[in-house]
Amino acid sequence: MKVVRAQIGPQIKLQKSSEDRKAEEWGATFAAVTTLAIIAGALAVLALLPESVVPVFWYLRDWSPLLGLGSAALVLLSIAAGFARRRAERTARTRHAASVRALLEAAFHGAQRALQKRRQKQGMPLDQHNQRGTFAPDPMRLGVTPRGAEELVAQWMRHLGEASASVTAFTGDGGVDVVGARYIAQVKHFTSNVGVAPIRELAGVAATDGRGPLFFTSTGYAPGAVEFADRAGVALFVYSAERRELLGMNGRAKTLMIHGLG
Repeated sequence: MKVVRAQIGPQIKLQKSSEDRKAEEWGATFAAVTTLAIIAGALAVLALLPESVVPVFWYLRDWSPLLGLGSAALVLLSIAAGFARRRAERTARTRHAASVRALLEAAFHGAQRALQKRRQKQGMPLDQHNQRGTFAPDPMRLGVTPRGAEELVAQWMRHLGEASASVTAFTGDGGVDVVGARYIAQVKHFTSNVGVAPIRELAGVAATDGRGPLFFTSTGYAPGAVEFADRAGVALFVYSAERRELLGMNGRAKTLMIHGLG
């Protein structure tokens, strides 16, 4: 936010709002009424002076009471206009500060999204300060087998903080390919997007197992699968062995990418 304020703040040039124009109008009214009050008061005082002092204003002597009343009324109007101007200026400043704050926050969130996309594209953790359990897997230029994909996912899980993550046996795993102390994962080395059925299976296993469900695939997810995963609390990831890349594909997965599995 400090960087955004330094870069964007000086460039913000807002147009006049209705509150700004109202404050200016009350300011002009205050100045005009105050000027008239001063003139009327001065004339009332001059009209009361002896003719020998200021003979030119002697003819106003009969108007002196009216000038005094008019001056008093204008003073009251000036005071009222002054209070109205102060309220309008305070409202205008509040509106201006809120608009600037909204623009800075929008710029800040935009910078966050841009940084997140860049880190995801480079296969980096979203939070650079988050302590990781191990190094991320090395890129595998020739790809991996389905079993190799499970080993790869286990290494990613250890990198994210699930230190005990390991691959299960080939059979009798109940749809779970990688297990750890706090999380279980299913891995699909597919050539097409993952549908709802495998995710529903993993969610069912996790409901009785008690550990958090993670789903990894090398391709992507059908829209219905993402919606179901969001409701069931399943974190969805896409990995690339060739590019050494791990992406969070729903809110739960992105949160774990930021805070880790520890």
